[in-house]
Amino acid sequence: MAAGDRTRTSYHHGALREALLGAARGLLAERGAAAFSLSELARRVGVSAAAPYRHFADREALLDALADEGYVALGAGLDEAARTAPDPGERVIRLGVAYLRFAEENPAVFDIMFRERPGPQSAAGPPAFQILVTAVEQAQEAGALPSGQPAPITARTVWATIHGLAVLSARGGFAKLGLGEEPYRLMAESFAVFLRDRPGR
Repeated sequence: MAAGDRTRTSYHHGALREALLGAARGLLAERGAAAFSLSELARRVGVSAAAPYRHFADREALLDALADEGYVALGAGLDEAARTAPDPGERVIRLGVAYLRFAEENPAVFDIMFRERPGPQSAAGPPAFQILVTAVEQAQEAGALPSGQPAPITARTVWATIHGLAVLSARGGFAKLGLGEEPYRLMAESFAVFLRDRPGR
């Protein structure tokens, strides 16, 4: 079957976009965003070089789509962590663990999620952050977090701590600074500054 025929068949079944995204995930994991190209992606899927442009305006648009997927997946992981936590204080910690785990397991996707975007920002980002805001609000109401600041402001501080640890971990920053490779322990120690009445954390 010719490449053009494969393209038409994929369009007929509505599968080309998903095939491109699936191959793009693999290519991104192998080479990173800097070496990512639509021409290589087309070769991997077995379609013409022009075929990806029917679904994505350019390389940046496809990377944006992958980043959007990342935010959705991150949000799902955070939601699961929040729902299974036994108490409000532990919920905040488990959200941090879920965030670090996502960054460790999806380093290339995590990297493009927070890169500069020429177009609109991802609509999936704010809902993921709102999960943390809600958890902080609940922890404040339970007395596990100080309530002197509005929940969104405290949530930004907590998120900045988690995100900083995730970036350091992903880039080997702990070893470079002589801190060892223990992001989860450091996160728990950092959260002890925020959380009340949690001895040993």
